[in-house]
Amino acid sequence: MSLKIYIKQPPRDLIKEKRKDRFFALSISSIGLAAILFALAPSLIWQIKVASRINNTTNDSPIPQGQVLSQKVILEKNVQIIENPDGFSFFSTDYKPNTPRPEEFLLTVPKLKIKNAKVLVDDLNFYTNLSHFPGSALPGEIGNSFITGHSVLPQFNDPENYKAIFTKLSDLEVGDVVYATQDGNTYKYVVQYSKIVSPKDVSVLLPISQNGKNLTLMTCVHPGSSTKRLVVITSLI
Repeated sequence: MSLKIYIKQPPRDLIKEKRKDRFFALSISSIGLAAILFALAPSLIWQIKVASRINNTTNDSPIPQGQVLSQKVILEKNVQIIENPDGFSFFSTDYKPNTPRPEEFLLTVPKLKIKNAKVLVDDLNFYTNLSHFPGSALPGEIGNSFITGHSVLPQFNDPENYKAIFTKLSDLEVGDVVYATQDGNTYKYVVQYSKIVSPKDVSVLLPISQNGKNLTLMTCVHPGSSTKRLVVITSLI
């Protein structure tokens, strides 16, 4: 007598449901992986290509270190480092110049496609404009005109949006030009060097040299993060 084994097959509907579940799980996993790569890839590329380039050229600064002013100069203006609950820190001060100053000037950076961006003078808010640090030099003056702007992931770069305007700041290289227009006068600055610093490094606010006429641009790096700061130093020509 032969032995026959009967295997009960699951219903076709159940098989289809399992296939749908596997497909759904695979789709969710793929979307999650794509989102992670979308966020992390720009940072990895930036670290490899941009950060290494900037760090390798910092020591080639044409400004003699012996001419850099004492940090006491800027600290006398009551500079504080403010940290938000989300961990973002920024420079602040109670210092207010006692002489009349213009309310704003315009910044143009051709390489970054920034044209006549509004810079509020002696202002700490840079969500709806660029911020000129209170008490720092005005365009054309001896000293360091210090300007801060926001940056985001490079996929969302927009030179006309103040929440993303400095996203491509790391693209600036030695010799690139920056224009500042104030009261009908346009001042031409040339990039000298860039460097990456700690968010708490207030020395970047200092004048670069005794008689130098400089303009410094600062934003957060790496892309989409606020762990470090990128500063680009330019000189008036």
